[in-house]
Amino acid sequence: MSQETAGRFILHRKLPAGGMGRVFEAEDPVGPRRVALKLIDLGTDPDSLQIVSAERLGAKLQTQLCAIDKRVTAIYESGEMPRYFYIVMEYVDGHDLSELYSGKGLEPMLAAHIAQDILEVLDHAHNFSTTLDGRSILGIVHGDLKPRNIRLTPTGEVKVLDFGIAKALSLTRNFTQNLFGSVQYSSPQRLLTGEVDAGADLWAVGVMLYEMLAGLPYFQAENGSKLEHMIRNYDRVSPLPEALPPSLRNILERALHPDVRVRYQTAAEFAKDLQAFRNGIAVAGPADVEATRRVPLTDDATKRTSRPEPGPPAPVDATRRTVPPQWRPVQAHQVPSRRPSLVRTMLRTIAAFLLAVTFFVVYLMVNEYLVWGSAHQLARDLSSEKQQNLDAAWRQYQGLASRSHFPISLWAARSELQKHLVSDADSTIVKFRAPDAPPVSETDWIHARDDLSRAIDLAPGDKTLHGKIRLVDGHLARLRGTAEKDPRLLENARQDFQAAALSMKKSPDPWLGLAPLYIYSLHDLAHGEAAIRQASHLGHPAGKRETAELADGYRDRAERNIALGDQATTTKQASHYYRMAAPDLGRARRLYESILPWDGASASLKQVVDSIDRISTMK
Repeated sequence: MSQETAGRFILHRKLPAGGMGRVFEAEDPVGPRRVALKLIDLGTDPDSLQIVSAERLGAKLQTQLCAIDKRVTAIYESGEMPRYFYIVMEYVDGHDLSELYSGKGLEPMLAAHIAQDILEVLDHAHNFSTTLDGRSILGIVHGDLKPRNIRLTPTGEVKVLDFGIAKALSLTRNFTQNLFGSVQYSSPQRLLTGEVDAGADLWAVGVMLYEMLAGLPYFQAENGSKLEHMIRNYDRVSPLPEALPPSLRNILERALHPDVRVRYQTAAEFAKDLQAFRNGIAVAGPADVEATRRVPLTDDATKRTSRPEPGPPAPVDATRRTVPPQWRPVQAHQVPSRRPSLVRTMLRTIAAFLLAVTFFVVYLMVNEYLVWGSAHQLARDLSSEKQQNLDAAWRQYQGLASRSHFPISLWAARSELQKHLVSDADSTIVKFRAPDAPPVSETDWIHARDDLSRAIDLAPGDKTLHGKIRLVDGHLARLRGTAEKDPRLLENARQDFQAAALSMKKSPDPWLGLAPLYIYSLHDLAHGEAAIRQASHLGHPAGKRETAELADGYRDRAERNIALGDQATTTKQASHYYRMAAPDLGRARRLYESILPWDGASASLKQVVDSIDRISTMK
């Protein structure tokens, strides 16, 4: 694939999408018509084969479902081209859901209408049955419902995108649940058990309904791992917008209830309550499933709480007389006056209180003075580098903070410690930026993260620090995801780098992290090259390292084409792949030659030359 075409299709732009492939707005000359083109890498490893099999089955499922409900995007065609399995889908003009409500929220009636449309589609899908390739299929879950997969046309029609992949995956291989699902819209049960069922779809609709109304994410965390931890440990409905109509509030409380028994059990049930709200009919709140357990209605309990039956009056003993007590006037001398005693007691109490207050004030003044002095001493030790152990300095600061009652007493130490923590973390970031420095290890990034986490504790409102910690999280996820070949971690890395780029708009560092992620881990040369260009635009000109990354990307793409040529069954097909590899090999050769004797460039150049010589005799 070149940057402009894939097979017969002309690519216009990459569309936001998750899942297993990349989706482009494209022009199909057959028609001609504008389409959404999904491309999935062809490979020979078991994972790639399973993914392609799942996508193939998913396309068939979506085709049949579209025939039942036109709110599901249509599939025009699917098949294979060099390097890719492709799916040609209906291009839906308009806006995805997140573009409509971001930061402001939607009017309640519109949000309820959109959610109801989605649920009606899900009702058709969850009750769908068919037979494909000899398999009986009962019910389809979407598995990746999120705002980007919901699109509104200019006429207000709701369209649900990318259907069928979850069911298809479950029929081909037991993939982990997060490989194709978005954590932010995954239910706690899905993250805990890996089960992708109808309940997971209903949960995602509940989260999207909240976000449509509030204009903000239901779950927010600093990074992907914290977000996943937050959802796994979900135990109560988060505060809902105060201005919500009561019925809509009740619907949300049920849809997002921590107890799966309280939540909606079917899409039809959920949609029915939304329709009732839109019709002005009151919708009750969720039932408490524990109520009957807390108050058992047994016969004994009834007896204990019932009023006793009235009985006959007690018999009167005529032999007993009720004698009223004798009244005698109290003489004044019999009760001594207590007024002097009360006054003395009050005075003693007031004196004791004033003494305690005085003691406490003196204690505070002495304590804060000692803390203030120790804080200034710590600041001087850090400034003069007498104290160079930041772990020890942090412990010392924490000890002072536990003693202090007024934050201003700690100001000098807090300011100086924050400066040194950020400087220490920056040294790791600068080390990665420097082309001639040794590689930055995972341990270095963990140390930098600890520094930044402590700095944020000292200055929680500093947006730059939050951007830097997302940058560091991106590098950690990139290293771990590449080592473990974990698509979820690689996607977390991409999101962390992009979030860092938004917070650090003038820094090239997020783009320098994205470049190797795209080139080496995601095999996306076009985005890797764009990241290098953006870093250059922000003041980091492409050096030998970036040139080597591009050369490696071209060489990798060429070698994958050569491998396909070697596996081809006909000479014509093999020649096609070798011709596709030739331009990339040429580019890689020129780039390697321009950076000699850069570390590793000579060996890589030799491999490229050998490949050029080999395919030149076979084309």
